[in-house]
Amino acid sequence: MTDTTDDIAEEISFQSFEDDCKLLGSLFNDVLQREVGSSFMEKIERIRILAQSALNLRLAGIEDTANLLEKQLTCEISKMPLEEALTLARAFTHSLNLMGIADTHHRMHKLIDVTQLSRSCDDTFTQLLQSGISSEELYNTVCKQGVEIVLTAHPTQINRRTLQYKHVRIAHLLEYNSRSDIGHEDRETLIEDLVREITSVWQTDELRRQKPTPVDEARTGLNIVEQSLWKAVPHYLRRVSNSLKKFTGKPLPLTCTPIKFGSWMGGDRDGNPNVTAKVTKEVSLLSRWMAIDLYIREVDNLRFELSTNRCSDRFSRLAEDILENESSEKDSDRGQSSFLNQQNSPLPTQLPDKAQDPSCIEYGDSQHPKFEINTTDFVPPNLQ
Repeated sequence: MTDTTDDIAEEISFQSFEDDCKLLGSLFNDVLQREVGSSFMEKIERIRILAQSALNLRLAGIEDTANLLEKQLTCEISKMPLEEALTLARAFTHSLNLMGIADTHHRMHKLIDVTQLSRSCDDTFTQLLQSGISSEELYNTVCKQGVEIVLTAHPTQINRRTLQYKHVRIAHLLEYNSRSDIGHEDRETLIEDLVREITSVWQTDELRRQKPTPVDEARTGLNIVEQSLWKAVPHYLRRVSNSLKKFTGKPLPLTCTPIKFGSWMGGDRDGNPNVTAKVTKEVSLLSRWMAIDLYIREVDNLRFELSTNRCSDRFSRLAEDILENESSEKDSDRGQSSFLNQQNSPLPTQLPDKAQDPSCIEYGDSQHPKFEINTTDFVPPNLQ
């Protein structure tokens, strides 16, 4: 009964994979129809049929016919102008990328549909306890566990970050499309979004036109941290903590860091002559900026989450102590700044005597001022 159920689930899951491939393929063909025209689309379809037929014949053991089709395929591609060959390569590349996105989406759903995984934290801890390990030993061992993941930048990463963001967006749209509660209008809007993303992918240059610097490679690596690791690692540690509390009665301590990260990015001076001390400093500052930016985002989220107007006495005293320390530090900084300004200011501290008097004197009984001019030829006018 279980095998039959698994077969049905696998068939349903594979059917959804085929549906996603057909959807993305159909939308991509529509985009190509508008971008390159119907005549070139016929060439793309002919090349695809020749390649697929040659592959099927070779798998069936019909080598001679497969060789003839491959020779015909090679001849047709070699006769193409360079511009057409480039467009053909781009079309198949983007088609494979879209199929890869659908495949990843299919595999994720297949894992979610499995009710119990042998590699889950609960199952692993259960097997360890059943093997004779005590709960205290299990807890201490997990708390002492240390895994260090070292990140390195590979110049062979051909996909630009712009395209990576678009691929993630398409994957999110496929995830939304798999929901059973979306209506007809929402699905039409989703199709429009997919068309817009696929069109943008096609109109984007896939290649870097300049050789990436070590700083550019570091930015690509930090993009992986921002897009994946920043959310995935805390999520996994929460799972470990919950399982640990379930089997030992104690969660993972907040000060425990079983997973740590290192980085070769911007620091591999033994293998890359372009990595200098200046590059290492710039990458280090870039990494610090990324970390601060990610923490600021989390703090902003906490500001909205922690909207309660009540708290414990201990938390209230802690908040008051923090505010007092901040105010005292600000007062100290103000006093020090004022002292430094007085010490280093080039301006005088007070005005000289009679500095407030005007630079003119009265003339006779008139209230109009008279300017003192050092010359004997000047005769003042009759101000009366």
